[in-house]
Amino acid sequence: MVQPKLFGAIVMSAQSLDLSIVNLRTLEVIERVSAPVALGERLFSDGGIDFDAVNAAIEALRGFQQLMRDYGVSDERVVASHTITSAENINFVRDQIYTKTGLTVHFTTVSEELLFRYEAAAVYLPNFKRLCQQNTVLLQLGASSITLMVFQHGELTLTRELQLGPMQVAQRMAELEHRATTYEDILADYIHSKLLDILRFLPQVAFTQVILMGSKLTLLENMIPQGQRSLAITHQQFNQRYHQVMTLSPQELQNDEQLPEIEANEVAPTFLLLDEIFDTLHTETIWLSNIKLLDGFVVHLGSHNGKYKQWDFDAAVIAATQHVAARYNIDSAHQKQVLKFAVQLFDRLRKIHGLGRRERLLLQLAAILQDTGLYLDANQHAFHSEYIIRASEILGLDHTEQLIVAAVARYHSSAAPSADLSHFNQLPLIQRLVIAKLAAILRLADALDDSHQTKISAISVSIRRTTVTITATAQTDIELEKWTFAQKADFFTNVYGLQPILQRKGSL
Repeated sequence: MVQPKLFGAIVMSAQSLDLSIVNLRTLEVIERVSAPVALGERLFSDGGIDFDAVNAAIEALRGFQQLMRDYGVSDERVVASHTITSAENINFVRDQIYTKTGLTVHFTTVSEELLFRYEAAAVYLPNFKRLCQQNTVLLQLGASSITLMVFQHGELTLTRELQLGPMQVAQRMAELEHRATTYEDILADYIHSKLLDILRFLPQVAFTQVILMGSKLTLLENMIPQGQRSLAITHQQFNQRYHQVMTLSPQELQNDEQLPEIEANEVAPTFLLLDEIFDTLHTETIWLSNIKLLDGFVVHLGSHNGKYKQWDFDAAVIAATQHVAARYNIDSAHQKQVLKFAVQLFDRLRKIHGLGRRERLLLQLAAILQDTGLYLDANQHAFHSEYIIRASEILGLDHTEQLIVAAVARYHSSAAPSADLSHFNQLPLIQRLVIAKLAAILRLADALDDSHQTKISAISVSIRRTTVTITATAQTDIELEKWTFAQKADFFTNVYGLQPILQRKGSL
């Protein structure tokens, strides 16, 4: 019998290193271990990671490597949470880890972690699809930040992230804790003032269902029966737990609740934060979950294998991005046309661009977001689109992918870019080539609806030795589209070495 290939997924977060040895085809977890290493203990007060903690992390990783060898793990991947990657000395930390273990640490972004959470909830929560049809918030509580993912009518309509995690709050407020007689009142006021920055963007409806997950939920997770992934409790039951733990001393938290000593000062920020959010959202049911970032990372790695193909996470990314674009009052009919033509051109030009599924998704996102800059200024709007995309949370993208999408959107306009895209010379040549290939396609797709009147109902593409002929079906003249197409065609020729030609068929 052939043994399944096993994979080692490792996540480095603020207070622990976690390893899952897993069969990615089935997501069966063979072994899961955690090492309590406080990489974030001084992160928010000093800005960096203490090298005593780094050495402890290296020892933990060496132990993980031995365990993976014992299981015959064939491959592994190590990621650091976005909390850790914000450290001033993170590149030195990564170099130390590579030098002493041979492991390369990959940095995650908030947007990637949002997708990991989404994927884990979709796979591990049996009622997730039903909850998404309602007004539901998925609330992730991490060491440094909280993120809210808003679901309505089956789609992710809004994401918001705020640097208000319990560890960060506790470290920032440590001085007040020891000198203020009304510390909890001051803490509640501080949390309230910061939450206003995120809650006011939510739709003005009651979010009766909240899915709660994250690394800072120890005193709630122990309510979940062993062997289960989640538990539904009422708002009243949460309030009872809230009042119970807020009266416990640090020693009682450690002894009675088995809470690690390092987390004792995070209890008040955690429960005050959750209490404020649940009251504001008018929450009725809270779905406690013990799903962690590691679970989402594993699902992400295996999402294109086995039975988990049933989840089309690319479609979720596209839908979430369309909601981002809608905030900027884009022309939805034009967006739909450009998106349709961009995908058709990408698919029919596959032989000459040689790009894959991931690049196709990046093109789709650029097509969706290309006109967001019009919200700021109609002049040079593509440059504003680039800024907006760089500053937005685009579900599932890493830092480089977000730069690529921003660059493609920047160069969709008729203002001809430089042939080498020198504005993005911080990126490796191979990624600049991806930008050029996608931008050349998007420029043509945008030209095909330059009048914003959806004149063209369909296109066909024919590739010859020196030309690419696009035949557009239209029942009215497309002279404006032809004129704009000709202006944008030169860049396509520079990139692909083929002259694009637009012709019309159909009666006038």
